Amino acid sequence: MTRIFERLIHLATQSLLLGLLFAIPLPAQAPTTAVWHGYLRNSASAPIVNAKVRLTGAATAEASTAPDGAFALPALPLGKYKLTVEAEGRKLTSARTIDLTPATPVELITLSNRGEVQVAEQQQTGATGGVALSSQAVSELPLNKRDFSSLLLLAAGTMTDTNGATNFTAQFAINGQRGVEATFAMDGADISDPEMGGATLSNFNVDAVEGIDSSSGWMPADIGRGAAGFTNIHTRSGASGFHGSFFEFVRNSAFDARNYFDHPTPAYPGRIPPFRRNEFGFTNGGPIYIPHLFDGRNRTFYFTEYQGFRQVLGTTQVMPVPTAAQRPSGGSNIVSDTVSFPDGTTDSLAVPVNPSIAAILARYPLPNFPTSSFGANTYATPSKVTTNADQFSLRIDHKISAKNQFFARFTMDNLTGPTTNPDQQAMRYGMAMRESRQMGNFIHTHHTE
Repeated sequence: MTRIFERLIHLATQSLLLGLLFAIPLPAQAPTTAVWHGYLRNSASAPIVNAKVRLTGAATAEASTAPDGAFALPALPLGKYKLTVEAEGRKLTSARTIDLTPATPVELITLSNRGEVQVAEQQQTGATGGVALSSQAVSELPLNKRDFSSLLLLAAGTMTDTNGATNFTAQFAINGQRGVEATFAMDGADISDPEMGGATLSNFNVDAVEGIDSSSGWMPADIGRGAAGFTNIHTRSGASGFHGSFFEFVRNSAFDARNYFDHPTPAYPGRIPPFRRNEFGFTNGGPIYIPHLFDGRNRTFYFTEYQGFRQVLGTTQVMPVPTAAQRPSGGSNIVSDTVSFPDGTTDSLAVPVNPSIAAILARYPLPNFPTSSFGANTYATPSKVTTNADQFSLRIDHKISAKNQFFARFTMDNLTGPTTNPDQQAMRYGMAMRESRQMGNFIHTHHTE
């Protein structure tokens, strides 16, 4: 009996030791592979679709980008890899070696129009609303007046604010806030109109726009310059080869139909109000190369653009004016219509008029459309409003080293147009506005990697 008891004690001791052995956690096996994923963008932060992202090293893997620019490569052995991107007809290789580790973050790959591939950690601190537009979207969508700012209406919660008509700029009311609360920048430099709101360079050449970023809703501190929204316009830079464009757009009243209120007058015998719009300009960019003086190929680039705008806009204005009987008689009095009383007597009222006021009333034209809305006082005429604008910019990009580069841009904009409404233009006493704006900015970029 004692022998059996001793064997049971021995068996229990062995079982306890075996249990303790299995209870001790073994060291986790270190992963030998990792999945590399991220987003592909162009220099305007717009997603690039259907591009191929490839890593080459201990193994090779590639993936195509989704509509939002996202990609995810199959699992690869840990180590160093060479990054290659095939997008928009170009095959580009990053100068940076990708070190694939288990803790590799979500990467953001940015392609510049000079063939550079930049890789950085994706920061999830963007705004909660807005829209990003690439150069292709800006150039291909139908635009009236080649005004790309109207594309911002594609963003949810955005509508036009009519106050922008006072200074020939487009204002946008975002999420119910006033148009002056939406701010604008060009290549990071503020171009907001401090008085009226909107952008001061709204007629910028569409062919010189690389992309547009519009942010709204909750915005981080780095772009929170306005309570409603912030729009940053990215301009194009030169590339290794010379390239450019020129254009001419024409619209005029020869293509228009007559509406019911269009009425010929001695000043405008035509039945359709005059309308002429011409938009013309050019772009040109490339490396800066001056034989025997400076060779900036592959490191110094320029991009210049010009756009002219000429418009004569006619609209039919229908308004009340004094009849001949309602004007000063003898230069001093206005005689009202004679009033007849039941007893057969008549009476009339003579209102004295200051000579200065009489001179103003004499400038009003006589009625010419007695069958229209104001009866015998109706005057209908086209109102001709003339607007001329010239806009020019020059951008210089210089690559100091692999980690340092800068760009400088100078822009000027001259505008001549009316400050009064079409009714006053029709009366020939409207006033003209002349504005001249110049702006320059300089940005130095240093990459720590």
